[in-house]
Amino acid sequence: MTAVSSDAPTDLTGLAGRATSTRADTRETHQRLIDAVQAWVATHGAPPERLADIAAMADVSTATAYRHFASHDDAIQAFVLQLPIRAVERFTESGGTTDDPVESFARWNRAWVDACVEHGELAVHLRSPIGFLQRRDEHDPVIEYACAQIEPLLEQLDGDTTMMLFMWNVTSDPREVLDLQRLGWSPDAIADFVTRAVLATPPATGAPTA
Repeated sequence: MTAVSSDAPTDLTGLAGRATSTRADTRETHQRLIDAVQAWVATHGAPPERLADIAAMADVSTATAYRHFASHDDAIQAFVLQLPIRAVERFTESGGTTDDPVESFARWNRAWVDACVEHGELAVHLRSPIGFLQRRDEHDPVIEYACAQIEPLLEQLDGDTTMMLFMWNVTSDPREVLDLQRLGWSPDAIADFVTRAVLATPPATGAPTA
């Protein structure tokens, strides 16, 4: 089994962009545009502000870019989506879920940390100023996809699922994962820390009173 929810989208590239084609050349162009976002961020240290900039980096016309993405924000979103997609791939490669909920969650965290190591360096430049839970509630496609993977695992554990999800996001943020890696932590150690931190999440007590 894997952690992919039955409610999770199946057309992943369609989460950010226009409807995809089965034609190989069209899919190749779509991926080139996503790769161009990565190249732009690597060069400028900031996200592109126009779809024309992404098109130029991909060496395609702006009109072609608009056939794939409605805006530069859609192209950026497609790039950011590569991280959770890669985490799902690595989780599946590890064997996915088991009969032990804690072991399943630990496997997911290792897959996520590995994906952060692969893709997080550039993704940190594209972080949203809006909180994780708010973006989930507002159905942000990337966050909704990520939550479709992690929430079923959390629901098998003892505790408040929402608060555990909050703690998971805090401790597994790509910025924090890479920060610990720079301190010399191994991916296994980082994933174990995330697992133990989430399992120790205290119950919600409500908003503080004045």
